[in-house]
Amino acid sequence: MDIEFLVQPDVSLGEFLERRIEHSGVPNKIVVVSAFAALSTVFRIKPVMLSVRDAGGEARLVLGVDLGGTSREVLHEVHSWQIPVIIVKNRAARVTFHPKVYHLVWSNQADLIVGSNNLPEGRLFINYEAATRAHFNLPQDAELYERAIHELGRFLNPQGPTARTLDAEYLTILLQLHSIPSESEARRNRADAIPARPDQHQSDNVFGYEAPRFPPRLPDELQAALVAAARSRRLHTQRADTGAGLSARAPSPVVPLPQIDPAAFYITLPTLSGASGNIPGEVRILLAARDVAENFWGWRENYVRRESPRRGQNRVYHEWRSPWRIYSTDRPGDVQITPTVRLYFYDNSSDFRFYARRIQNLGGAAGDIVQIRRIDEPNATFECAVAKQGTPEWNEWISICVNRVRNSNRRFGFR
Repeated sequence: MDIEFLVQPDVSLGEFLERRIEHSGVPNKIVVVSAFAALSTVFRIKPVMLSVRDAGGEARLVLGVDLGGTSREVLHEVHSWQIPVIIVKNRAARVTFHPKVYHLVWSNQADLIVGSNNLPEGRLFINYEAATRAHFNLPQDAELYERAIHELGRFLNPQGPTARTLDAEYLTILLQLHSIPSESEARRNRADAIPARPDQHQSDNVFGYEAPRFPPRLPDELQAALVAAARSRRLHTQRADTGAGLSARAPSPVVPLPQIDPAAFYITLPTLSGASGNIPGEVRILLAARDVAENFWGWRENYVRRESPRRGQNRVYHEWRSPWRIYSTDRPGDVQITPTVRLYFYDNSSDFRFYARRIQNLGGAAGDIVQIRRIDEPNATFECAVAKQGTPEWNEWISICVNRVRNSNRRFGFR
């Protein structure tokens, strides 16, 4: 048996697991135990869980629902996988199900990873976390392995009154509980859901800084499903507002969209000036991209409503002016803090845009890609990096832009 320590962010547990499976193949058995889970991360582990299931192996998920950290959307999604999903909940006050265990078994080896890594994005890829991996060579280490499995049995295969299989009946019961939140509510409940607002009086020498590691891009399937849902909801809302295409009965309520907490947003640039229909120095962001990541864009809590009469029409804006750190990847040393970048929603035309004059000054052109990160530092709320076509960054980022903008050759995506 070998023991090693996985220290994140030096070693991302999410990426370690991906490499492990790539090297050894689909395991015969996988059990994931987590106190709570985020929808985006659940989609990341879905392919391997289903691969094990489809190969006739054993795939099992054990989840907690304490602290409002696991959402209705997560429960509905994992139930659809048709694998055993066990929910553990003790109704006793001040008792929380909080373990994190990853168990993988092949024909001649097995891994047991026990640590602090839950299934939200930050915990599996970005945060400071620690885990211990015990690697067993089989059958040589069979005795030690069986002992470890026995000692962790309460978590790997929970039994008794606090554990219940997530069948259709139990799912229906859970979805009706007020204590089971929506995905957006669960994000607020989880400790890493909303970054702490920076202290404006804090100097740079109070806390140190390390650039966070990027997780892999969000699963294409998840991005496509959320973007489609956002577009469908907007169309429904527009029809409800106008009465178009609706029967005499009251329209059905619009279901809140599941939310993601991306590390970064990517979008190809339009022509920034000189072309008919373009507003010089501004970039349009898809409303679907805003609606599935409202906290990332600070929508709505940071936006102020303003009215501006123009040509007899009352123009209504919801705008947020915040400092941005902007640079081009081919000149990383030329970084400028632009103190009041305007990020705004224009009611009259349902446009969501941000001011991009600095990007234009850096030589940004149609087809280049911007990477936008929410950094929430004392001197900058967002960081915007421009990758010009032909650069290594552009070649990497274009693969992340998996969603196409309708009636355009522009693309966007999340990581």
